[in-house]
Amino acid sequence: MSNEWLPNHVHGQDHHAQPDRRPLYFFLGSAAVLFLVVSILFFQHMINSGRGLAERPGPSVTARSAEAGSSTAGTGGTGGTEAGSGTTSGSPTTEPSPSATLQRPAPEGAISAAAFTTPAKNIHCRINSDNAECSIYTYSYPSPGQCEGKTATYSVGREDPVEAGCTYSVETPEVLDYGTAVAMNGFACTLEQNGVTCWSEASGHGFELARSADRLF
Repeated sequence: MSNEWLPNHVHGQDHHAQPDRRPLYFFLGSAAVLFLVVSILFFQHMINSGRGLAERPGPSVTARSAEAGSSTAGTGGTGGTEAGSGTTSGSPTTEPSPSATLQRPAPEGAISAAAFTTPAKNIHCRINSDNAECSIYTYSYPSPGQCEGKTATYSVGREDPVEAGCTYSVETPEVLDYGTAVAMNGFACTLEQNGVTCWSEASGHGFELARSADRLF
């Protein structure tokens, strides 16, 4: 049989050229690389976002306390309005200041001294925890309590009236100048050239001593 009747491919010859697939492979490879890069960037962004949320501090205790205080204050404001119309509010009752209950407060600028005498050293005074007492050594008025010729001592308690006698006397070396005011333990005294005055701040009772006269109040 003659070979000219056989198909051309039998002879190992292919007259059709094979297509070039390299551009397709390059495109697919580029797409895969791009997808990989985008995936890496996306996951990195998600990780950073999660880390930022984890590191972000929550509201501090001080902030929460301030918010709670603001809420309470808002509620208390209504209670305060009701209290003005006779409704009891939740706020504590304010204690009156001590000066509001004092009958005769100490002068401004009074110093603290437990014992003192005048520059003339004729009147000696002492302030104790429950009374203030002064002794006058020389005087020209009738002696209290039939103590003629003896040192007379006057004493005032926190709420009690003045007592005078000669059973004991006060003596101290601490000299204070005239014009000095003393306040201690709820008692006050003033030193003037015309005498010494001491009293209880709570009751207002006291005494004034001078060489020429005494006065109880």
